[in-house]
Amino acid sequence: MPVAFTPPSALPSIPAVIPQDTAPAQAAPGKAVPAEPFAFADWSWLTGNSRTTESPMDSKFFTPEIRADVDYVYDYNHPADHTIGGSSEVFRAGEVQLTQLGVGGDFHWQNVRARLMTQFGMYSTTTPRNDASPGVGAWDLTNAYRYISEAYGGYHFDKLHGINVDAGIFMSYVGLFSYYQFDNWAYQPSYVSSNTPWFFNGVRIQVFPTAKLKIEPWFVNGWQSYGKFNKAPGLGLQILYRPTNWLSILGNQYEGADTLECPAATACTPTIACRSSITTIPNVLSTKRR
Repeated sequence: MPVAFTPPSALPSIPAVIPQDTAPAQAAPGKAVPAEPFAFADWSWLTGNSRTTESPMDSKFFTPEIRADVDYVYDYNHPADHTIGGSSEVFRAGEVQLTQLGVGGDFHWQNVRARLMTQFGMYSTTTPRNDASPGVGAWDLTNAYRYISEAYGGYHFDKLHGINVDAGIFMSYVGLFSYYQFDNWAYQPSYVSSNTPWFFNGVRIQVFPTAKLKIEPWFVNGWQSYGKFNKAPGLGLQILYRPTNWLSILGNQYEGADTLECPAATACTPTIACRSSITTIPNVLSTKRR
């Protein structure tokens, strides 16, 4: 089963207090500091979020993170060659396998931010396998990105309740499950969740008009692709609204030209999710800059 040591920064998509998505503004003397986005509650009850709330190795400029996902899968079909198909999380039967060894963390100094996470193990082969974009043009993009799950840098602007501009390779914002199984309620997501993209290569802008709302446009190479397969890039948008500590409303949109051998075809993928908890969640404040 997966074992991970994780700082509060967990997932690109919906961490517990969204430390990667925010940084506290520096207030001038006598000026009120805007509330940190989503820090009024503990969101670790949502699937796709790490339950880790602190890191003993945290420092003022770097928060290290180590993830180890090791599994043993028993398949009642007893495949002769131990291969499991149709899954994006389990790949071999009757064997102990290292799915992912992730080493990295979050860099944060003043308004500069960056994140790095590796993916040694099965993920380094299984994640790139469905991307056709490396076959377009020169240079081997598959091997260039094979051992990286996240690598991006950016800058935080002290406007509104925070604005972040980041560029690089990210965990996908589409879907409710995390790419890292330790963060999910179930090790094996549903078939639909397994067919959402796990990563995007591009640029994102996170705008926090209030402490309860995030508007996040994306400009990416394509749907889970290291390069641009056709002639048009992918465009995405995430809107996240959390009015109370027990309700999270999420909308994800994506449009791109990602159809194999049909560059003129475009796909539009809107999703809306509403998750609530009937359990009262104690308020947890975070002042960490990410």
